[in-house]
Amino acid sequence: MNATLKEDLTWLYSLENMGIKLGLSNVRSLLKQLGDPQERFGAVHVAGSNGKGSISALTASILRAGGYRTGLYTSPHLVRFTERMTVNGAEISEAVLGRMISEVREMIDDGRFARPLTFFEITTALAFLHFSEEGVEEAVVEVGMGGRLDATNVVRPRCCLISPISLEHTGYLGDTVAKIAYEKASIIKENAPVISSPQSPEAARIISWMAKCRGSSLRMMGTDFQAECLDRDAEGTTVRLPSLGADVRLSLIGRYQCENAAVAAECGLALGRQIDLSRENIMDGLVRTRWPGRLEVVSQHPLTVLDVTHTPHGASVVASELDIFPGSPRILVVGMLRDKDAQGVMSLLAPHFDQVLCTSARSPRALSSQEMLTACQGSNPHCQAVEGVGKAVAEGKRLAGRNGLVMISGSLYTVGEAISHLEGQHGP
Repeated sequence: MNATLKEDLTWLYSLENMGIKLGLSNVRSLLKQLGDPQERFGAVHVAGSNGKGSISALTASILRAGGYRTGLYTSPHLVRFTERMTVNGAEISEAVLGRMISEVREMIDDGRFARPLTFFEITTALAFLHFSEEGVEEAVVEVGMGGRLDATNVVRPRCCLISPISLEHTGYLGDTVAKIAYEKASIIKENAPVISSPQSPEAARIISWMAKCRGSSLRMMGTDFQAECLDRDAEGTTVRLPSLGADVRLSLIGRYQCENAAVAAECGLALGRQIDLSRENIMDGLVRTRWPGRLEVVSQHPLTVLDVTHTPHGASVVASELDIFPGSPRILVVGMLRDKDAQGVMSLLAPHFDQVLCTSARSPRALSSQEMLTACQGSNPHCQAVEGVGKAVAEGKRLAGRNGLVMISGSLYTVGEAISHLEGQHGP
């Protein structure tokens, strides 16, 4: 990374200190200055609490299989900022990223904006500008937080997808599932079909109401379409998708990926009524999908697995999948953010491990190692604080020995730092 880009990224990251400011007026103003690039490609908009990243990756892969030049915008990243915005699977180049950040910095320095722009508003605008410049035909856009006032909610989607909704970001989105569902379901636009994962009764009620208000068709998994997990192991999952009339082998691990694949497939069928996209394209896209950090096996001896579980619902799902991974002793390395229910996550995940190493990523939003330890102690007496993700990973591998299991989990920041540590030891 050259010095200029490093400086520009440092400036961009410094805007995180402003915190989170939900609202659309700022991002709309910035996008207007950039020529409204979000108007130049079709979009699929994805909201939810758990699994929206996997659903986004699956959907983007389907569109690529259909021959469309496809953008994918997700957040946060695992290792590199450039992961957030890809075109046909290729990350934005550092040269292009640097040029775009400099352009926006000049606009801000010129005093073109009445209110300060946030990190996420700028990042979202950069992604849309990149997609426009790269001639993207269809883009999959993952919501950052909520939906109604999220910076991504300026796109005009062909289809809206909603993954399972649970309590999260309660300080911003509300303190009940119904309130949070309202924020997330507010990505639904008039006449854009809506595809939803299975939901709690409260969330399902809000989503159905919002779809009706917008005049949008709604297909809810479990009611309108199904998925059956036929086989699962540490290398992938086989899912039966009646909507496609086919069984599909995914490289993604875990039963929950069957539900995610079903939602993406249903989206593909809905898109196929708007653009040229066949059932064969949908199946091919599902098979080809890769999505790091989601029950991902990254090395053997000890078996090392990454997963970015960060909600109690997600922890419950991951806990139900641990039986496919061999190895003893079983070590959990974990670090989470302050705005997550760390105690709730640990109550579901920590009891399945022989020892838990509590650590902290290099983020101002991260719980300290000691705070993570406090959240874990009631669920597993064999836990300890280890300063630094790299040290925690090294200690976890030492404790596991050659035949054990190490799972690295929590925030994307924790898993990202773990990846950097592992790549530093063993190469990319």
